[in-house]
Amino acid sequence: MGLNRRSGDGEAQGIAPRERDSSTPFLRPTSTIPIADVIVGERHRCDMGDIEGLAASIAKDTLLHPIVVTFDGHLIAGERRLRAVERLGWKTVPCTIVPLNLDQIVRGEFAENTCRKDFTPSELVAIGQEIERLEHTRERAKERMTLGKVSTGSESGKARDKVAAQLGISGRTYERAKAVVDAAEAEPEKFGKLLEQMDRTGRVNGVFRRLKIAKQAVLIRAEPPPLPGNGPYRVIVVDSPWPTQVRGDDPSCRRVPPFPPMSIEDICATPVADLAHDDCVLWHWTTNADLLSGDALAALKAWGFTPKTMLTWVKDRIGTGDWLRGQTEQCIMAVRGNPTVTLTNESTVLFAPARGHSAKPPEFYDLVERLCPAPRYADLFSRYRHNDKWDCHGDEAPTDPSDMPDIPAFLRRAAP
Repeated sequence: MGLNRRSGDGEAQGIAPRERDSSTPFLRPTSTIPIADVIVGERHRCDMGDIEGLAASIAKDTLLHPIVVTFDGHLIAGERRLRAVERLGWKTVPCTIVPLNLDQIVRGEFAENTCRKDFTPSELVAIGQEIERLEHTRERAKERMTLGKVSTGSESGKARDKVAAQLGISGRTYERAKAVVDAAEAEPEKFGKLLEQMDRTGRVNGVFRRLKIAKQAVLIRAEPPPLPGNGPYRVIVVDSPWPTQVRGDDPSCRRVPPFPPMSIEDICATPVADLAHDDCVLWHWTTNADLLSGDALAALKAWGFTPKTMLTWVKDRIGTGDWLRGQTEQCIMAVRGNPTVTLTNESTVLFAPARGHSAKPPEFYDLVERLCPAPRYADLFSRYRHNDKWDCHGDEAPTDPSDMPDIPAFLRRAAP
């Protein structure tokens, strides 16, 4: 943009010489400074915002507030105004001179309020880190002057809050924003989007929570896997063999299942809790009838899980039914303890083609793996093996002799 970065004394920079009165906090010059002579050093604002809009406002109403510079022409505040008037073709710009040292420019940049665009959280972190560096330098200098007797106890504990107070935010918010910035700088491919989201929305706490969950998910996936068939599993899928509730003794009924069902009492007595981690997510497939009757919720309560939401699988063709022919299937997501779930923008509706009887779609297992981190997953009463992360159990479960255990006794169903 043609903004100069060179240094020099005040007169060489085109600033009108003034009597420097130390009792005056700042001086207003009688002349302007050439734009080409303003020294714009390292700045912390990365997003200049709508410069065109600001330039249009200045063209209409003129520049109501001068830029702020030091005696030697270094810019303290007003970079947006400076860029706006340069875009208008101005050669000089009104300025206010303040007797600041270069190490105070960072404070002046932040204190600027005229035509202000709020700093993004990452810009606040950059300014805060610079303030921390300046404070640290002053403390070290003070320590040398007092022969190393400066106390670093309670004062050092308040350093974070002191910096945050100068930024106009809480110490906790500053610390969380800093954690997001550090993570994005260390692993941009993994956490860069979180930084973008924080700056775009200005929200720190929600993004920090997502960062915390993402890091927890990495640790969970790296855990030693549970013993196949024994657990404890952090994530369990259960496809209970529900009994036929409508005309089950009528051979003409379209809902007669091709597998031996279990009674509601036996389903509730299934020791799912024994396989579950203290912090576990359970996905429980249910029929519409068993959902409406309350049997599905009763089973969850018996297993010690609390329902949270429900996924609806919409199939590409209709199936059987009495009142209406079914084209959907429900899966209740329930939890016990405080499991880690990497929440994204997943919908409560899953569109996927129907497969063999009771076989659940691969898209469902992909969704579970995205949302629920685990070293291994358990699939009870399974009829499909998604990949080698899943331990599948049941009379009809696909097996791999190299790594699949025997079917646990409670998953063996008696013939009808």
